[in-house]
Amino acid sequence: MKVNNEQKSNIKADNHSLFKNEEKIIKNKYRFFIGMFNNQTPDFHNILNELYNADDKSILELRIMSPGGLVVECQQIVNLLENKFKENSIAYIESHASSAGAFTFIRANKRVIYWNSRIMFHNYSGGYVGKYKDMKDRFEFDEKHILNFLGYAKRFFTKKEWKELINGKDFWFDAKEMLKRGIATHIILNGKEYDRKKGLKKLKKFLKKNKEISLDDYLKSIEEKEN
Repeated sequence: MKVNNEQKSNIKADNHSLFKNEEKIIKNKYRFFIGMFNNQTPDFHNILNELYNADDKSILELRIMSPGGLVVECQQIVNLLENKFKENSIAYIESHASSAGAFTFIRANKRVIYWNSRIMFHNYSGGYVGKYKDMKDRFEFDEKHILNFLGYAKRFFTKKEWKELINGKDFWFDAKEMLKRGIATHIILNGKEYDRKKGLKKLKKFLKKNKEISLDDYLKSIEEKEN
């Protein structure tokens, strides 16, 4: 009797891809690769439609490597996480999650990084065209509405830092800082997954053992060997 009967299907948009694994024994699992948030295309809508049609026990795995993009698309994916996969979402930072990528990552139930993952948070950017009063009204509405959406990230910042972020500062965090702040809940090192507390200890040892040297130190070591 064949126990593991797996079928695979996929949907692709310009910057995102969705893969579905179906097995008779385990829950359905969707793997969603996220790039630039700029995909208001039928293919992207097909991805969302597939995910909204998933059964309630399905798991959504996000694989993020994103420079950011449209806030409205970020909101679409966050709404999907909160309303369809609230307890069954896992997000990984493949390399970097910036701007919209960062604000999407933190909404996942389980958040996993690698030793060289990095994340960047900042305030939104944009522009308006039209009559002065219309632009002023739109800006005042967006300022309240969008900042309320971004405000979920406040829990990972001090009051001073959040004020600086709202005023335009970019905040970059490496793996160590993400674990410290709780931005990441788990880390994978040498193929093994650790929770935040144990992972921070393991990461410190890993970085110490695999410490990168500067170009000057490298050239100096070559000269010493030659002499």
